[in-house]
Amino acid sequence: MKKINLSITTALLLATNLYSAENLGTISVSTATKSEQSIKDITSNVEVITSAELEEKHISTVAEALRGFGITISQSGGLGQLSSFYLNGQDSGSTLVLIDGIKYNNPTTTNGEAHLEHLAINDIQRIEIVNGAQSGIWGANASAGVINIITKNASKKLKIDTNIEYGSFNTKKVSANISQKIEKVSYKLGVNYLDTDGITAQAPNGKDIDNFEDDGYQNTTFNLKLGYDLTHNDLINFSFVNIDTTTQYDNDPSFTATDEQKANNSDYELEQKNKLYKIGYIHNFSLGNYLSTNYSKSEFQKNDPKGFTTKFNGYNDEIAIDGKINYIDNSFLLIGVNQQNSKDEINNRELKSNGIYITNNNKVNNLVLTQSIRYDNYDDFKNKTTGKIGVRYNFNKDIALMANYGTAYKTPSLYQLFDSTYGNKNLNPETTKSKDISLIYKDLKLTYFDNVVTDLIGYNPTTWVNEQVDGESKFKGYKVSYEKDVFTDLLFGFNYKKQSAKDKNNIELIRRVQESLNLSFDYYGIDNSHIGLYANYIGKRDDSKFNADFTTTKVQTGNYTLLNLVVNHDISKNINLYAKINNLTNKYYQEVYGYATSPRAYYAGIKYSF
Repeated sequence: MKKINLSITTALLLATNLYSAENLGTISVSTATKSEQSIKDITSNVEVITSAELEEKHISTVAEALRGFGITISQSGGLGQLSSFYLNGQDSGSTLVLIDGIKYNNPTTTNGEAHLEHLAINDIQRIEIVNGAQSGIWGANASAGVINIITKNASKKLKIDTNIEYGSFNTKKVSANISQKIEKVSYKLGVNYLDTDGITAQAPNGKDIDNFEDDGYQNTTFNLKLGYDLTHNDLINFSFVNIDTTTQYDNDPSFTATDEQKANNSDYELEQKNKLYKIGYIHNFSLGNYLSTNYSKSEFQKNDPKGFTTKFNGYNDEIAIDGKINYIDNSFLLIGVNQQNSKDEINNRELKSNGIYITNNNKVNNLVLTQSIRYDNYDDFKNKTTGKIGVRYNFNKDIALMANYGTAYKTPSLYQLFDSTYGNKNLNPETTKSKDISLIYKDLKLTYFDNVVTDLIGYNPTTWVNEQVDGESKFKGYKVSYEKDVFTDLLFGFNYKKQSAKDKNNIELIRRVQESLNLSFDYYGIDNSHIGLYANYIGKRDDSKFNADFTTTKVQTGNYTLLNLVVNHDISKNINLYAKINNLTNKYYQEVYGYATSPRAYYAGIKYSF
C-alpha cells in the first residue's frame, strides 16, 4: 500500500478536488454539460468526490461526504433523521439532486427538496457537484447547482466485494456487490444493509443525550444495472434503485409537552420507500456523435401512522432525447428535448413541463468556451428561458482561470402551492442570476461566487402561509482549496469557505454556516497501512428557537471543531481491515437547535474483494 497506493490516491484526490493542473486530465465528468468531458475542458465550477476518497475514509452517507466539501448540512438527529443542505447558502430545494441522472428531488416534500439522509454510500464511482445556476442545461430547481451521484458500471471481469462493519449504538452495516460483463451482456448488483439503535432525535440544547430514549434506524438499499449491446454501436441499458427505510423519531402533537417529554416519546415511526428506474437506448455514430433516448421515474412513498399527515405518495417521470454533434475539432453541439412531470398522488396535484436546450462547446488551443440556452413550457407558470455562458483559459499546465454567468429558476413546490393550511396558489417561480470566477495555480484553487435570488419564497410565521418575498436575496462568498503531497508519505489538504446568505433586509438566513474549514492529513508511512485524521471547523451559524407563545428567538449553533480518525490496514491485496472514530474529542454540538448529534463513536470493519 505504502508506495503504490500513495501515488494512486494522491493522483485521484488531486484530480478530485481540481487543485493540480497536471492531473486534471485523469478524470472525466458528465454533469456540467450532460456530456462526458475531461475536467480540464470544463468551464463550470465543478467539484468531484471520487470512490477512492469514499473508500479510504469509509464514509457512510452522502451527507457525510458533502460536509467535507464545505456544504452546510443540518440534520435533526442521528442516522436517518431529517436533513437539509445548503449549497453555497441556498436551500435544499434550489439544488437538483440526481442518481445516475434520475431526479431524486421528492415532490411531496415542503420545498421539493431531496432528502440525503437515506442515501448510503455503496458502490459509488463519484459524486459530481456543479456550483451555480444550471437551469440553462437542467431546467427547474437547479438554481444553486446540481449534485449527481454516479454509481459504478459493470467490470469487464467478474468482481465481487463485501463489507461488514460494527460499531457504537449497536450499529451494523453489511454490503455486497457483484458485477461482470459477459460478451454482450453486462450486469452489476449491489445491496447495502444498515441497522442501528441510534441516539435520541430531539434533545434540549445542553442536556446529556443519554437521559433520553434512543431512536433507531434501518436502511436496506438495493441497486441493479443491466446493459445489452445490440450491435457494436447500439446499447440498451436499465437501472433500478430501491431504498427501504424505517426511522424512529421524536414528536408530540400537543402544544403543552416540554422538550424533555418530546425527546422521550417513543411512539413515532416513519417508513420511507424510494424507487428509481431508468431505461435508455443509445446509438453511437462515427466521430463521437451519438443519439440517446431515456425514460426515468422516481417514486416516493412515506407512511407516518401517527404523524400530522399519515401518507405521502408522489413521483417524477421524464422522457428525454439527447444528441451530440461534433462539428469541428474540439467543438460540439448538444441538443436535447424532454418532458417532465411531478405529481403528489395523495392530493392529485402535479406540475408538467416541456423543455428544449442547446449547448455549444468550443476548445481553441488553451481557450474553452461554453454556451447553453434552454426554453421550458409550463402549464401552471409563465414559460421560462434560461442560459449560461462559461469561459476557461489554461495558461499552462499549472495555471487556469475560469468564469461563469448563468440564470435559473426554482418553481414553487406542490406543498407551497396547494397545501390546505400553508399553500398559496399565487406563488411564482424564484429567479436566480449567478456568477463565479475561479483561479487554479498548481495545487491551489480560489473561487468567488455571487448569486442573487429574486422573489424568494418564504414562510410567513404570522399568517402561516407561504408567500413571495419581493426584492433580492444575496448569496455570496469565496472558497480556497489546497491538496498537496507534502512529504513522501504524507498528503495534506484543506478547504476554507467564507459565505453570507442574506434576505432582502440584509438579515442572515438561519442554518447557513458563515465560515468553515476542513483539514485532512493522510499518512502512508507504515507498510500496507493508512492513517487519516480529518478536522472540520464550523463557524457562526444562526438558528431559531420556538417559544411557547409561538414567537422565535435567534440562537447560535456554530463555533465548534470536530475530529475524525480512520485507520486502514491491508492484510492482503483482497482483504482490508479498518477502524474509525467519529467525533474523536467527544464534542457536544447541535446542527439544528434542539436536536441531538452523535457523541464519540467507534466503528470497525473488514472489506473483502476479489
